[in-house]
Amino acid sequence: MAQNPISQKNDDTKTKLGDIYHYYVVLSYCLDLKENETLLVEKYGDISVESEDESKNIEVKRHEGEHTLSDRHIDLWKTLRNWVIYHHNMSNFKKLILYTTSSFGEKSSLSSWNSVKAYERLKILMEIGFEKKKTEEGFRPIFEAIFNHDLEIILTIFEKVEIYTDQTDIVAIEKKIMQSSFFKSIKKNDRKPFIHSLMGHILTLPVTPPHRWEITCEDFDSLACEIRDRFTSSSGALRLPPDVQDTPHDSESFKSRRFVEEIRGIHYDLKIPSAISNYWRAQQAIFYSSMNNPTFNVDLNEFQRDIKDSLVEYKSTFLDDCDETKSEDIIQKSKSLYDKAMDMPVSDYYSVKPNRPYFQRGIIHKVVEERGFSWNVVKK
Repeated sequence: MAQNPISQKNDDTKTKLGDIYHYYVVLSYCLDLKENETLLVEKYGDISVESEDESKNIEVKRHEGEHTLSDRHIDLWKTLRNWVIYHHNMSNFKKLILYTTSSFGEKSSLSSWNSVKAYERLKILMEIGFEKKKTEEGFRPIFEAIFNHDLEIILTIFEKVEIYTDQTDIVAIEKKIMQSSFFKSIKKNDRKPFIHSLMGHILTLPVTPPHRWEITCEDFDSLACEIRDRFTSSSGALRLPPDVQDTPHDSESFKSRRFVEEIRGIHYDLKIPSAISNYWRAQQAIFYSSMNNPTFNVDLNEFQRDIKDSLVEYKSTFLDDCDETKSEDIIQKSKSLYDKAMDMPVSDYYSVKPNRPYFQRGIIHKVVEERGFSWNVVKK
């Protein structure tokens, strides 16, 4: 009888799914931004929206499958504790939202929360907390941390809190986003890559100085329209500068580059001139295409990552067949790997379009140059 595979103890897939779900919620709030509003991520909490009229702070909680937000569940209590402790940061928010995939239980004391005022909410929580239980080591310190504060602070926070239960999970939220009126002009088959492009840009916002993870309504609209144009426009985004020559003026300077040394290392010197030419032309296309298209760089990074994944997969087949005791076989298999990579099918990749053989081959050499891939078919 076949045995079920044992999950590795450090398998972090579920945690990553929680992160991805968080990013989908970020995107859904971006789509709802109004003029002069700004969305911030991980500054005052999971998500914050700064607005003159509808400022809000949102904590996102995801659980797999059916899950109950019980009266003492830490999702609520830790969130309340943090809002009370950092009440000075919460003063500008009109709403404090717990956004959760969980449901209230049938006998939950919390189910009426959104329909009652601060004093009633205070009464509900105090009644929950005053009941002493045998095992409450995790609950009691959180309860006390909340109620050690001044009553006025507690009531001010409680008045703002709203609990959004039964939120759609990761698959459903993606479908919900794709049904937004914003995507009506995008073909259904293009909506998912469009969304992934938007998310990719949002996720990389903190990378560049001043390293703030925030986006204004105006910036998001500009970005979204720019990405939408590339999915609806027939004109490609990948361009070479006018009159660019096939090879650089100083080809000799490229011969010490890692991607050239790798080719030389497998005794395939006759391929070096074309490699330098493709690398050079690809670099020029990158500079020219990215000048007025910030999404191109995001797509390019993803494209290079996918290219490397394909190269590693190709290489694994040659590693299995290579006789490492024979140098001739190593060289022969390494050359075959190189040839197979150069013949990799060329297809468009988001704004990397129309993709062309010289560009894809140049990107392959960039992967060798910058991302540590080697043509040498030897197990290390």
